[in-house]
Amino acid sequence: MAPSSRYPEQFRADAVALVHSSEQPVRQIARDLGVSPETLRGWVSAAKRRSAATGEPALSGDERDELRKLRARVRELE
Repeated sequence: MAPSSRYPEQFRADAVALVHSSEQPVRQIARDLGVSPETLRGWVSAAKRRSAATGEPALSGDERDELRKLRARVRELE
């Protein structure tokens, strides 16, 4: 089990999405969010690895929440 993060999963996902949608450099985005640039780069790299491993684009936080709820609903119905 991975150690708990200081930052919530939704915050990390939103930060990665901001890096992908912004023309600002990672260093500036990290400064604006109050995180280390190396931390933010790590989140972006992890998201890329997850995306490559599944062959699908990374999910947004809302999509991840919806998927979790739908999977729980399927388990309930089965």
